[in-house]
Amino acid sequence: MKTVAEIYLILGITLTGRPFRPSDWAERLCGALASYDSTGRWVYSDHAQPVIHQGQIGVRVEKVLHEINPAAYQFMMQFAFNYQLRILPEGEVICLEQVIEARKIVLPEQKLTFAV
Repeated sequence: MKTVAEIYLILGITLTGRPFRPSDWAERLCGALASYDSTGRWVYSDHAQPVIHQGQIGVRVEKVLHEINPAAYQFMMQFAFNYQLRILPEGEVICLEQVIEARKIVLPEQKLTFAV
């Protein structure tokens, strides 16, 4: 039996317990994968989104991003490694003979709008 994480949370806390700066780091990091939708709104990728986890700013990264865009996944994880940020596994799946359903984190859709 082994456990596989389906979602990782990169938290804005270093391994020494200090808050990571600047405070908008999560939006900047996720902005690398964001795009404009058909209405011209800035939307984050479904696979990498800024979140607040237990009062801490973080980034939710789905492991499926590794299959869809390996370079983007590597970029996210390398960022966390370089700045010694905490990475928490979320939504784990226990692999036996068959895959058992994972706990699913449901987050509201996040969109940014800019006034021109």
